[in-house]
Amino acid sequence: MKILLATDGSESAKSAIDYLLQFPLPEGSELHLITVIEKEIYKSKKKTELNAEQRELLEQTKQMLHDEAGDIIAEAEAQLSAAGWRCNSQIREGHPSREIVRAAKKLGVDLVIVGSHGLGGIKRFLLGSVSDKVLAYACCSVLIIRPFISKPQDNTETEQAVDLTPKRILIAYDDSEPAKQAVTFCSALPLEADVEITNLTVLPLMKLYRQDVKQRLSWVWKEKKKLAKKSLERLSNEVQWSTPKVSTQLRESSNVSDEILTLADEMHCDLIVLGHKGKGAIEKFLLGSVTTRIAHHAPCSVLAVRTCS
Repeated sequence: MKILLATDGSESAKSAIDYLLQFPLPEGSELHLITVIEKEIYKSKKKTELNAEQRELLEQTKQMLHDEAGDIIAEAEAQLSAAGWRCNSQIREGHPSREIVRAAKKLGVDLVIVGSHGLGGIKRFLLGSVSDKVLAYACCSVLIIRPFISKPQDNTETEQAVDLTPKRILIAYDDSEPAKQAVTFCSALPLEADVEITNLTVLPLMKLYRQDVKQRLSWVWKEKKKLAKKSLERLSNEVQWSTPKVSTQLRESSNVSDEILTLADEMHCDLIVLGHKGKGAIEKFLLGSVTTRIAHHAPCSVLAVRTCS
């Protein structure tokens, strides 16, 4: 697997590195590292319109940003190298999300990893809007890392080793091709035997004019439920998982994304996996709006699986 990790030196980006180091990636995976200097920070009028002092200040600002970007890359490389990773690094200038997407396409990566939030000031490119755009426009899968904040125990300042390996994974499944790709992606991961996987299908209920009552009584609705159950059974019986702890759930709700988030809370989920922009035979429920909502409100990290066409 070829991976692109985006960093800006923020705590969120550092959490992404920590998460990567414990994520069960296939053996032989290739890692690329990127940081982006946002030009808007020092964008100005034409140099001819600046006096000598302003031009000097502009050049100093550019150099400062390049030096800081180099430090960010060096720190990330050192941490990854200590864990046995060799990575190819690059510093780009431009709009962060655009440059991350371009780099992912040029490198032909299978997965982009970003933190969910960044910082203000100079180190500020991993904001929600950036991860949103990477999620929307990257031609590959995107893993958005939610920062994990560990608290000292027994009122001590001693740092505790935190296990970030996902132990409870929730896969939102609608029998669409992207959802099947999400299952394929997860089943190929070298997961430990104690990892729990829950495959969830949510059938959308229409509340308008009490249509939910009619749906439950109609043969069409009963047929949809039957098909959904069969699809979930196939995931348990036909897919070769690396963990034996695989279960399924079928739920009904007028709000699919809320139902996914509710179950994620109930099972204290570590990772939610979705097929991006799914259009299922059962229902078109994994649309971009649902994926984006999950990415915004999930209590854990989110993996949106997308295969380049």
